[in-house]
Amino acid sequence: MNEIFVKNADKNVLKELNSIGFDSYTAAKYSDKYRGKAYKLFNLKPYEANILKQLCLSLGFDCAVSRDTITCKCEYTDCLIFANYYQINNLIIKLKEQPFRLKYAAKCLQDVLNLEKLPELKCGRYVFDWTRPYVMGILNCTPDSFSDGEKYNTEEKALIKIEEMLQDGADIIDIGGESTRPGAQPLLPEEEINRVIPVIKAVRSKNIDIPLSIDTRNYLTAKAAIEEGANIINDVSGLDYDENLLNFITENNIPVVIMHSDKVPAVSKDFSGGDIAEQIYLSLLQKISMLKERGMDSCNIIADIGIGFGKSFDSNFELLRRVCEFTSLNVPLLIGISRKSFIRKEFNIDFEEADIPTALYSAILTGINIHRVHNVKLTKQYLIYAQKLKQIIK
Repeated sequence: MNEIFVKNADKNVLKELNSIGFDSYTAAKYSDKYRGKAYKLFNLKPYEANILKQLCLSLGFDCAVSRDTITCKCEYTDCLIFANYYQINNLIIKLKEQPFRLKYAAKCLQDVLNLEKLPELKCGRYVFDWTRPYVMGILNCTPDSFSDGEKYNTEEKALIKIEEMLQDGADIIDIGGESTRPGAQPLLPEEEINRVIPVIKAVRSKNIDIPLSIDTRNYLTAKAAIEEGANIINDVSGLDYDENLLNFITENNIPVVIMHSDKVPAVSKDFSGGDIAEQIYLSLLQKISMLKERGMDSCNIIADIGIGFGKSFDSNFELLRRVCEFTSLNVPLLIGISRKSFIRKEFNIDFEEADIPTALYSAILTGINIHRVHNVKLTKQYLIYAQKLKQIIK
């Protein structure tokens, strides 16, 4: 068949080069030259952007900037670069020689190129190397949780559930004492402590290895939990609720999940007036930068885009479609979609029936490092299936 046709060939560049008879030595050494991507740089001054554009053009590719950049009528401009990996590496070398903030722009681009090299997170004897997706099992020690209220609000019930999740393959147990469902009332730290600390103590008396996460926005609760053996603090307020908690985490370099949320408890919000993914990306990026400036090791920072927290039905699906964009944060990503209302609404199902679409979404989402779920067994199975399928079709 001599007819001309086209196919998408960006999955395995080295394999494709070898298939057309390209020189194998050159293919192995320079395959990056044939892999391309678009990169977006935010907030460059016009004179910085003009230099960047000229550098890109001199290297054989283009950079899109605001039309007001050339006349310096804009205060800042975002920039879109379209280039292959080989060209970007050459641009990074050139940017390091430039004035203003372009040396920092070079570092930012280099960080994006090194996304696959996330640093390991150590929790006691357990090490997360991010070579596979991990599953975080949810334990709500609350009487009013939206999906399993009162099921595990005694120490005995909680321990039975934790043991079940561990047998099902949970990598982390996330223990929470305050409901964040829409309309939930704020909880005093003292009451929250009374709910979660006995459970943490009981778990640690039987299992010293399993990583434990404390789902709280309160400093007093977090401090008590860490003292009793919790490893990670999962703050649904994104460290905006309690300044003492922020200080505690940064002063002690404690692993933390920072989640994007406009309000806790959750209130649905329509982001139709702007780019929701970009707004959340920049918000998380600012938090991550702030933590690093205060001395936090990047290996101890985990980001959560906050599905369901202050996002409308359409916004949640928009975020799922674009979740890969958040890998550029260069920290592990956690996602919590389990039994959320937008899934139940989309498929017209109840809480526990939502475990199947939750597991399906978990299996197909790319770039997620931790899946926070109610049904550990099902999610674990689907993630394993997805990994095997990827190996088959690779």
